[in-house]
Amino acid sequence: MKKALIVLEKEWLELRLQRALLWATLILPPLITALAVATFFVVGKISSGVSLPATPLPPEFAGLSLLEIGQAIVGKQFSTLFLLLPIFIPSVLASYAIVGEKRERTLEPVLATPIRTWELLLGKMLAALIPALGITIASAALFVAGVLAFAVTDRVRAVVVTPGWILAVLVDTPLLGLIGVALIVVLSSRVNDPRTAQQISAVLIVPVLGLLFGQLAGVVVLGPPLALGIGVILAAIAAASLWFAARVFQREVILTRWR
Repeated sequence: MKKALIVLEKEWLELRLQRALLWATLILPPLITALAVATFFVVGKISSGVSLPATPLPPEFAGLSLLEIGQAIVGKQFSTLFLLLPIFIPSVLASYAIVGEKRERTLEPVLATPIRTWELLLGKMLAALIPALGITIASAALFVAGVLAFAVTDRVRAVVVTPGWILAVLVDTPLLGLIGVALIVVLSSRVNDPRTAQQISAVLIVPVLGLLFGQLAGVVVLGPPLALGIGVILAAIAAASLWFAARVFQREVILTRWR
């Protein structure tokens, strides 16, 4: 584990040199948060709100006025973005963890060192995951503060900021981000273009979008039991992903054939 922490420190030192990449990825959550809070505030000030969906509204919207429904829909749509950020941000950083070092000709010396494969991969995964989770949770906290401050009624606050959503942000999205990072590290070890790894890993966004549409259609209610159940499943998948990543990462092949 000590060697994994050394790799983590090395990755962070190298990220500091990639300022354009770092700013391009880490500035996104604050921008989304500002846009979400501003839109939520504006919708709360106009009587028309937003256009209601053609599908029947979820039961949690029952009894709300048109203004409350409009603000609640906007809030729930933006809240889902905070479930996507821990997937998107680490994917950009992790895709450069292998490919970037290959391009800089620094990967081969690292692979030749006496470090276990799982320690090397764990250090690279954490280097991409920790900053993404930190800024995502901080941005989500600011979003919650904006909802609590600008919601037109307490009923809107209760619909947007739910215990299930909070659990999903704190438990489910870190696990989903870890799965995505493991997949990207494996893919980036086999391709020469980091964008290829990012595009393939984008498949992880589909379940989150399905959750969004399911909530808006009233089919899915993201309560604490569902969030915890999803977390248990994701924890098992994350553990399997780490094991799989260490098994299929062929450092000898990279050293001898990847040119």
